[in-house]
Amino acid sequence: MSLISVREYGKLHIGEFDAARPAVTCGQAALLTDLKATYGFEVFKYINGTTLAAQQYVGVFQLGPHTVEVLPKVDGNAPNVRRNLVAMLAIALDLDISEGDVARVATQNHGVLEILIRLFCDKLFAQVHRGLVRRYEGREENLSVLRGKLGVVEQVRLNAANPERLFCRFDEFQEDNPLNQVLKAAIRLLLKVSRELKNQRQLAELLLVFEGASECPRTSLPWNRVVFDRMSDRYKPCYKLAELFLKMTPPDVSGGGMQGFSLFFDMNVLFEEYIGRMAVRVFGPLGYRVTLQGPQQYLAFDENLKRPAFAMKPDVVGSLNSKTAWILDTKWKRLSMEEAKDGVAQSDLYQMYAYANCYCCPDVVLLYPHHKELGPVAGIRGNYSLNPWLLEVSNRESRRVRVATINLENLKTVPAQLRQLFLPENSATEAVSP
Repeated sequence: MSLISVREYGKLHIGEFDAARPAVTCGQAALLTDLKATYGFEVFKYINGTTLAAQQYVGVFQLGPHTVEVLPKVDGNAPNVRRNLVAMLAIALDLDISEGDVARVATQNHGVLEILIRLFCDKLFAQVHRGLVRRYEGREENLSVLRGKLGVVEQVRLNAANPERLFCRFDEFQEDNPLNQVLKAAIRLLLKVSRELKNQRQLAELLLVFEGASECPRTSLPWNRVVFDRMSDRYKPCYKLAELFLKMTPPDVSGGGMQGFSLFFDMNVLFEEYIGRMAVRVFGPLGYRVTLQGPQQYLAFDENLKRPAFAMKPDVVGSLNSKTAWILDTKWKRLSMEEAKDGVAQSDLYQMYAYANCYCCPDVVLLYPHHKELGPVAGIRGNYSLNPWLLEVSNRESRRVRVATINLENLKTVPAQLRQLFLPENSATEAVSP
């Protein structure tokens, strides 16, 4: 088993397999680039005939004994970045996994996939030790004695010539229910793709535990019939992990008779969702109403159609006393001190200007990931007052756009970094060290 780790936009050599180079075979390169047809975006693309480059998507691709892993391009060694990626996924996808859980199962040699599988196994074992979920499930069956209710129409149609059989409808208390069927399908899938011996043993044991649940193809799993109540609510974290594996994984990325598996995430979306959910945790208890992707406002009014036009939905909006206090917009892009204004796109400033005016917001922040080339300290990198020359004549409050970075090397510092951006007692020019 070989694990090949590259960072976003990192390169893979195409040639004979060599885990130390890193390199992939020609056949593996073709499968990596073919993932565009599955996901709708390019996970890898050809630079030339001998080189592939990863794009802004992180995750894993597995083919047979080899796993190609793409990690975020942030500071830190591979094990630390891998742990932080799993922790960010847990928060962004609401997987109910603590940083302590991630640190406990992540080791030097385990890739992202095996870490997620171990977390799934641990959480599922913790629940099955308290008992499987059993429910009354409706059944229909021809029996020799009456059980439940007689299906009159079906009895006449099916048993007219066989009166000793009775078509019965009844409820049976059993473990063969939609929730257990979904969990079993995830166990079955992961047992095929896991390459770590402890994970394989745990999955095999779990498969025996769920022996009473029916086998369902992934394409016909009863997702819409899974219902949670006070008896099954404790299984929600396990279910969400199962959903992650079963729904976000392509049905088939195998080739040449070898079992394949892939799981990728857009870092733009992941960064936005992670920061948004962390902002809810940080500012909610302080009295702010934090909204993700809203509330929706419009840039203009269409005079011909007599309706608003050009909808806007900022990434994160913080409101206090029914007024917009600040807006946070995330950009997964590496700033560069060698470029003018660190490489902040002028179009992004135009977008922030529109947010400030349409939401009557005094403080808009463009947030980028920090990296060591920007210096040792993360925080505010630029302050831009919007239309300061109009303040005297318009009699409106001042508005500004700030450009900032946030350090993701140690996720425990993220709450403090967010507080430092917006709380009145903090200076706008202060920053947080990694």
